[in-house]
Amino acid sequence: MKLHELERMNALLITFIFFTAFSVNAQEIDGQVELQTREISPREDIGRRLRLQDVLERALENDARLKQALERLLKREAQYQGSESQFFPKLTAETSQAFATGDRHWLSYFDLSIEEPFFQGGKVLAEKNGLKLKFEEERLRLTETKLDLKQAIQILYVEILNQKELVRFSEEETKELRKTYRAFQNLFETEIIPHHELIRVETLLKKANFTLIEHKETYHYLFSILKEAIGIKETEALELEPFTQLPKLKNSLSFYLARVRKHDPIYRLCELEVKEKGFEKKVLQAERFPHVSLVARWNFHRDIFVDTDRAILGAVGKWNIWDFGRLSSEIKAKTHEMEETRWQALGLVREKENEVRRLFHGARVLKEKIKLIEAGQREREELYKNEKAKLITGERGRRELLASFLKLQSVKRKRLETVTEYRVLVLKLERNAGLMGFREEGR
Repeated sequence: MKLHELERMNALLITFIFFTAFSVNAQEIDGQVELQTREISPREDIGRRLRLQDVLERALENDARLKQALERLLKREAQYQGSESQFFPKLTAETSQAFATGDRHWLSYFDLSIEEPFFQGGKVLAEKNGLKLKFEEERLRLTETKLDLKQAIQILYVEILNQKELVRFSEEETKELRKTYRAFQNLFETEIIPHHELIRVETLLKKANFTLIEHKETYHYLFSILKEAIGIKETEALELEPFTQLPKLKNSLSFYLARVRKHDPIYRLCELEVKEKGFEKKVLQAERFPHVSLVARWNFHRDIFVDTDRAILGAVGKWNIWDFGRLSSEIKAKTHEMEETRWQALGLVREKENEVRRLFHGARVLKEKIKLIEAGQREREELYKNEKAKLITGERGRRELLASFLKLQSVKRKRLETVTEYRVLVLKLERNAGLMGFREEGR
């Protein structure tokens, strides 16, 4: 009898130790999740609330790529302004004073001249027009850089919204899996389910906890980059819009193609590059004509056999009469280079328009895909509600409820991924169509 009571006491003791161990394990898991949620909870700085559109212009102030494009523009402007001075006279002076052996010890030389180009076959004018086109090209490239910068910031903003929603999904999933883990733990203690099912739920919970931390850290990383790019101050906060707001898409492809042809800098840029090659050809053709300049000079020279002090007025000419076809070959090569540039420009234009077509049709497909996924999400939400009701009535168990919940979360994440992809495509389409522009405030 005593032996039987002793065995019962040992069995109760083992059961108590086993129950205590699982309770401590569950508390540790819950504590880790709650602690990590508190430490990396996404939060914007408290202060004056700003929208992205309100501060997007600030990105122009400190961006390195934009500064480089601006310096290239200023360099071309200086070169163009310098070309205008070729139409004015050029004043030069040369002098020397030296001591020498011989009959005359002191040697003196001084020459002052003023030269005005009179005729150079159109070379100076062609060079000036070529530099003007280079200046206009850099202005267009500066506009392209601004548009690319704005697009990059807005895509970064979409990724931040995506990560914020993923954080919210992960928090819901973690919270639900904690409840499921406690329920499975009770089922295991009553020997209704095997141990491996409890371990499976514990693994899902830790995986959800890891996913939550990953998305929160990614959110903070991207948000810090955005704040630095647009210059958010400590006393300001960026207001994040609801992710459910989808940008509108026009129904007509012709609308976007017409906008691209009218506003995208690449069309004007390609046209200017072809014209620039034409002016380079004219510079070479100008070498066929004599170059004549008017010169006025005062010359003073003292040497052993030289003693002059005179004024000179006349013309200076130079003419490349024959060079065995070298100049003709250069002109012919420049002609082919101009045609090459024209065809290259045509190829770039076609690539641009094909890209617009790809973005437009891709966005339309994703728009319908979002509707399909939303219908599937509503179906999964209804099935999950039914599983909850069946769990209360005892028709279904925790296994079926967990499977339904995980499928619902998978559909939600798929919808979020599709919405993000759709918003990025629309942003790229608007950038190509000239629907995102900066205010013209100086350079």
